[in-house]
Formats: sequence, structure tokens, C-alpha cells
Amino acid sequence: MTATLGFGDVRVSALADGAADLQGWPVPSEPAPEPPVDWAAYHRDFPDGFHGAEHRWRIHNMLFLAEVPGRRVLIDCGVGPGPYPWYQGIRGAAMRALGEAGLAPADIDLVFLTHAHPDHVGWTWDEGANRPRFPKARYLLHEKDWAYFSGRETVPKHFTRFVAPLREAGVLDLLVGETEFLPGFTALETPGHTPGHMSLLIQSGGEGLVIAGDTLNSPMFVSEPGRPFGSDADVGQGIATRERLVERVEADGWRVAAAHFPAPGWGEVIRVDGKRWFRAG
Repeated sequence: MTATLGFGDVRVSALADGAADLQGWPVPSEPAPEPPVDWAAYHRDFPDGFHGAEHRWRIHNMLFLAEVPGRRVLIDCGVGPGPYPWYQGIRGAAMRALGEAGLAPADIDLVFLTHAHPDHVGWTWDEGANRPRFPKARYLLHEKDWAYFSGRETVPKHFTRFVAPLREAGVLDLLVGETEFLPGFTALETPGHTPGHMSLLIQSGGEGLVIAGDTLNSPMFVSEPGRPFGSDADVGQGIATRERLVERVEADGWRVAAAHFPAPGWGEVIRVDGKRWFRAG
């Protein structure tokens, strides 16, 4: 069953694209951090979906579908058909999840890409049919991410397969700045993980949800946003962005969601004995 969250005129559905157990501290190639993370505290909150006894990071890949009257917005595009080598060869399941929610790709009006990493753009382009996967949708990406990936001497293969064709097809719109692109839907600039990384703030009925993309890769970063994350293009900027975003979410009482959090991927920022925690649900 597809998990849903409703507030005001908005309904958000979590579309699971798969999960994989990775060896090591959030990125397998990184050394364990100092000072050490108290993983036991996080295990207590996430016994099944977060870390196991051997500190394997179970990385979830979630897409989010936000529906308001007359519009459907898909947030991120997962790993795609796969196999995706960095996540143990998983094949994405988001299109099956979309079907289970009673929808087809042609029902999507907008696709919001938090950034252009391969595990967030895999369903954008249907290579077999050589057309956009979501044939009636406009796709949104920050212009700095377009420049960052397309401007390299060797453009990454995933970008040439799944992002560049969108512009060639005339369906890609590049954003800049904090932009309300639909009533209640605001793109927030949250750079660091990539130069043009964005988070999405959805507001309705006096409530809000921030879909944080990879600004928050793990619930641990809600509690400890000052820890470096080695997959950030700019580690220092990533820390500063995380700290600002978590403070803003807490201050404004918004829920927060992220693609790699345990399913369904959303929850609240709460305080326990003065420390921030992510509480799912």
C-alpha cells in the first residue's frame, strides 16, 4: 500500500524505488567519522530501516508525488530501470509504485529534480522509446546543476542519458533563486551537495513539508548537521546549508522528508533533552 500524507489541499505519496544495504559510514568509501557516531541511539529509533548491527547503511530511494487540485508534481526520479551499480545492482520500482497509486506516467504534470545525481534522475527519460518518461510533464532543475554537469570536459554518462535529452526535447526548465513555481510550491536553494541542489517547500492550510533531497541523506544529519558528508561537492557549504535548513524546519514547525530516509521518508524534527531528533510519521 502506498503511504500518503495530507495537509490542506495537498496529498503527498511516497513511491519506493528500492533500497540497498551499503557497508560503512554513510558513504562506503569514507572512513568512519571522528568523534564516532553513537549509532546505537539511531538503531533504537530505526531498528529495521536504518542501520544493522554491522553498521550497514540501508539506503532507501524514495520518490514523492505531491497532488493538489488539477496538478501532480513528482519530486525526483530515482535510480530508474537499473541495474544501478552503486546500490548493489537494484532495479527501480517507482513505476510499479506509481501504478499501485492508480496513476500512469502521463498523469504527471511537473517533475522537480532536487539535483542531477544519477540516483535522482533515472526515470526522467525512456531510452527504449527515446522520449521523456513523463510525456506531458515539464522538468525543473537548477541552472547551476545544469552548468556543473554539462560543463565538464567529460560529461557524466548518466547526465547525457537522462538529463541532456530533456533539454534537447524542449521540456527542461532551469530555475534560479528561491522560486514559487506553483502556488504553495517553492524551490529553495540548498547548495553544497551539488552547486544547484534544491529542496522543495510545500505549504497548504498553514502547514508545510520540506522535501530536502540530499541535503539530509540520513536522519542522523537532522541531529548532527555539522558532520561532513564526503559526497557533497562542497563539504563546507554542505554543512552550512544543512545547519540552516534544519534550523528553519524546526523554527517554522514544518515536516521534513528526504529521498534516502527510511520509508515512507517523512517526519518531524523534535527536541529530546535539548537535542534534535527526526521522528518518522
